[in-house]
Amino acid sequence: MCPTVNSLRTVPFGSAEGRRGLMELRSREDAKVRQIRQAAKALFLRHGFAAVSTAALAREAGVSKETLYSRYPNKEAVLADVLEHLISAGRLRTSATSSPRTRDEVDGALRSLARELSGELMEREYIELARIVIAETPRLPHVGEIFRLSVPERAFELTTDLLMAGRKAHVIRDLDMVTAARLFVGPLVVHALTNVLLVAPQIARDTPTPPLDVDKHVDVFLTTVLQEER
Repeated sequence: MCPTVNSLRTVPFGSAEGRRGLMELRSREDAKVRQIRQAAKALFLRHGFAAVSTAALAREAGVSKETLYSRYPNKEAVLADVLEHLISAGRLRTSATSSPRTRDEVDGALRSLARELSGELMEREYIELARIVIAETPRLPHVGEIFRLSVPERAFELTTDLLMAGRKAHVIRDLDMVTAARLFVGPLVVHALTNVLLVAPQIARDTPTPPLDVDKHVDVFLTTVLQEER
């Protein structure tokens, strides 16, 4: 039986039961859901999560509060949906071959992934959502988990897959692939953290963000993981 709004209001946010119920509700996605999600994203980015009321959200979306609550049990569920949509709409998919068989293919795949990841991490919208998530995660742990899956987890998975394919082709040395993936992704995340996330928005708007030299990063990484040529 499909969950009702009132029944979902009694379920702890972030619980397995609550997530299943929200997924069932959102599976019936319609124009109103898209309106609410778009309005919520705009308001959260503009004012922060805490400052946005459900009344303001309904008004921005052009729907009644009854319509809002028929789609989402609470404001926290709207934020979760905004983040889950960020995951599904994510463009982090390396354009290079995912099964490299030569040194050149491994090199090209890693450079392509590094550029895509760096670009996504540096997007202003992503950074602003990160600020909201950091503020709300102590109260709503599930929100932090959703956001973690949006880019960092996908980046680790893609990097690990590329390295394992390179190892199978005898291009990458026999090493701990998880540690190697962290070594690859870590500097890209730190660059976004120190140059965008920890910079006040008004300063960031007026000051160009120093670019990361992706090619140098990949060059240094490859000296660590490549098999020695015979």
